[in-house]
Amino acid sequence: MWRNWINVMIALAALGTMAGCSDDLADPLGGAGEASTSELSDLALQSDRLTEEIVSAELDTMGATSAASTPSGGGAGVQTEERTFSRTRSCPGGGEMIVEGTILRTFDPATGVMEAESFGSRTRTDCTFFHGETSVTVNGIAQWEKFRRRVDGLPDGLQTSHYFGSSSAVRSDGRERSCEFDFTVIRDPETHTRTIDGTICGHRMRHGVTWHPHG
Repeated sequence: MWRNWINVMIALAALGTMAGCSDDLADPLGGAGEASTSELSDLALQSDRLTEEIVSAELDTMGATSAASTPSGGGAGVQTEERTFSRTRSCPGGGEMIVEGTILRTFDPATGVMEAESFGSRTRTDCTFFHGETSVTVNGIAQWEKFRRRVDGLPDGLQTSHYFGSSSAVRSDGRERSCEFDFTVIRDPETHTRTIDGTICGHRMRHGVTWHPHG
């Protein structure tokens, strides 16, 4: 479970950094017409949400399969299952996102504890998102890693997603940009927040939004 420790350390470091920093992301990154930090973080969170929907669907399918194979008497021990997958999802304004990966899931029927480590790649092809009245079309490939823990089906502790890679983007006003990114998204069931912390296009992102585990 070495990935667990890596993701937890990333999450704790991110939260520690946020405690001493401002969440004001309204200032532009540079010259006129460049994307604001709020736009960059918003687009990153939109991509994270689509990726999460795909991975969660695979994880739920694995859970349903395990439940069907568990004896009604509850005498089964810890279950371990590994699955590889590839799914395609349409983007909000057109284009597509392909998420491929591997999930290693363990479940203990006696305690109701499920833990899942997953990793893979994400390819965005002419994937268009919206930020206010602006649309942004993105192309690029990213690597991702996720850690999820649930107790009796509910998120327990910090749920982390790490993304790194590069992309090119064209805004509806014609401006283009290509850059690298490396950030972590942290879902906290205690505070009901989804927080991004890391770098995009060489700029530091620290921003949180409301998150509901089942919404």
